Amino acid sequence: MGADMAVVGAHQIVKLSAGGNQAPLFCVHSASGSAYHYQQFAQLVGVDRPVYGIEAPGFDGDRQPIRSVPELSAEYAATLQREQPEGGFALLGWSLGGIIALDIARRLAADGIQVRQVILVDVSVPVVTELPPEKLIAVRFLAELLADVDGMPTTLPPFLVGLPDDASSATVFKTVEASKTLPADLDADLLAERYAVFRALVEASYGFEVRETYTRPVLHLMAAQSPHDVMRWFAIAPDLTEQIVLGDHHSIWTGDSLRQLADHTNLILMD
Repeated sequence: MGADMAVVGAHQIVKLSAGGNQAPLFCVHSASGSAYHYQQFAQLVGVDRPVYGIEAPGFDGDRQPIRSVPELSAEYAATLQREQPEGGFALLGWSLGGIIALDIARRLAADGIQVRQVILVDVSVPVVTELPPEKLIAVRFLAELLADVDGMPTTLPPFLVGLPDDASSATVFKTVEASKTLPADLDADLLAERYAVFRALVEASYGFEVRETYTRPVLHLMAAQSPHDVMRWFAIAPDLTEQIVLGDHHSIWTGDSLRQLADHTNLILMD
């Protein structure tokens, strides 16, 4: 894989770091559908190895989003086998990306393909449950978007939290656009386009639970401030190592926490 952005199958694998001659690391998108938040991480990890991000179908408006973890992981597993048929995969995923990464690894292993390492980053064990109201999904989308925009606050303004519970996503986005609290390029139309992918992926995560054991090595890097009682993967991945990283679910991608993530990743991939 030599292009800066390779469109493979019906979704994108994005080169985040050119790296060196070591086996590449593939980082799976979170519920945002984007690999954006892995960019700085890739610069710390990708000194000796290429780092790629997998972006979700529909993120660039190329197709309809997928609402199923098994469909996503099956598609990604098939793509990775085509691109790296010799195997030896290292997979990483944050949040929903970790759930998808583990299911990709399970599929590859079932096909006799070697998976060297799976790295989960602050990943809760999924449980099938009902979707929250549309307003709450839209508010969560904006909270995660703000966390990814440099210099933007990570708490939502009172006028947005105060919208009625039955407010539609369109109402939420128009309210935000009118408030002029987001960068000018994030208008209601772009928010709606990105939200379609986010909502589909949230629906995928709420409708999925892991039913099969994965017996190959897994490293779980958990944020110190996250609720660890919902992040215990031992019953699913018995060859599991847990490490604690300073920060919360979002701040682990900044500062010293980011360096800790990179150090743990580099160390485990050296083995």
